[in-house]
Amino acid sequence: MNPRKSLLVMDDEPSICKILEHFLKKDFNVFVKSDGAEGMLWLEEGNEVDLIIADLQMPNLNGKEFLKTARASNLYADIPVIILSGSDESSERIQCLNLGADDFMVKPFNPVEVHAKINAILRRSKRYS
Repeated sequence: MNPRKSLLVMDDEPSICKILEHFLKKDFNVFVKSDGAEGMLWLEEGNEVDLIIADLQMPNLNGKEFLKTARASNLYADIPVIILSGSDESSERIQCLNLGADDFMVKPFNPVEVHAKINAILRRSKRYS
């Protein structure tokens, strides 16, 4: 049996965090932070995660800024990131994918689909191959 994978969820909307935590905690250790800066600080404290779900529009450090910071770091460059966004702008999606996001989902989303995408990304992640 694989040890449980850990997820970091960063979103400034408590309802989104609650939905994700509720749906994902059965299979994953879920850590919730209210913005990118808080998430980054938590990672810098030495906490390890297998995948990050980040909202595009957050205070302090938004999804794009977080991606740039994480991808530039030796420690976090290979952690898969799924970006959540209230916007279905193709340009936003392309920008996030070009910055290193592994997937992009538009809110409102189906939590079951989020779960399936997490599993798919983890299966093909560099860290576990």
